[in-house]
Amino acid sequence: MWRAVRNLRVVTGLGALMPILVACSTDAGSINVVPKPSDLLRPDWTSFSGHKEEFDLRPPGPQDLVSADGYCQAASAQGAGGASGESAERTRAQGGIALQMTECDVVRRAGTPERTEVGTSAGGERAVVLTYTSGPRPGVYRFAHGRLYSIERGPQPEAPARQKAGATKKRA
Repeated sequence: MWRAVRNLRVVTGLGALMPILVACSTDAGSINVVPKPSDLLRPDWTSFSGHKEEFDLRPPGPQDLVSADGYCQAASAQGAGGASGESAERTRAQGGIALQMTECDVVRRAGTPERTEVGTSAGGERAVVLTYTSGPRPGVYRFAHGRLYSIERGPQPEAPARQKAGATKKRA
């Protein structure tokens, strides 16, 4: 008997709460606990709500292109004013190198290249290859239309090996 009374209280309590729960939602049919498969495949953070024009890069100008000896116009003007190669080497811009950077952006980050090849592609467009054999970012950097499109990493400098303090002691 007590069991039936307890079950009746539970059913009555749920029945009393149901209008409150329904009142919280204006459209009970719009509640969906399980996400749509399309929402799982493409999360919200992958969509961009801006305009396509915001992704367009400006065409590189003469100030963004390197000369045949691997210098930029701004760096060449400083060199003519008395700046040495060593001081230009110390004033490198900090940060990484990414695809679509201009030729001079890469030179500002990685320094003056050891080898510079300036030519034209099969379509008659400017093609540049900068080669770094040493420095913080050794590798081969390829440009088309003044923008970086390929990076081939070179051999990375080895970090000095650390010796353990206990490894240098000899046992008698």
